[in-house]
Amino acid sequence: MNIFHFSLPIPTVDDAIVNALYGRYSDMSIGSCHEQMYVAFDREASCLESAIDSAVTDLRAMGIHPLRIELDVPELAAA
Repeated sequence: MNIFHFSLPIPTVDDAIVNALYGRYSDMSIGSCHEQMYVAFDREASCLESAIDSAVTDLRAMGIHPLRIELDVPELAAA
């Protein structure tokens, strides 16, 4: 298994939802930048697609619909 790093920008949620997410998922953190909330994952999975699918499924189970996917690709940042 590998650990994949990615972020899912989400619509703004209240503190109760944030606390529920932290209580349920240990491989994520929530933040905001330029008034956009996001959930950053360090998700263990067999492949990137599985990691993203499971994260999106987990958020949707909490009533949150991600806006898009943002990947952390260090090789691109260094170029």
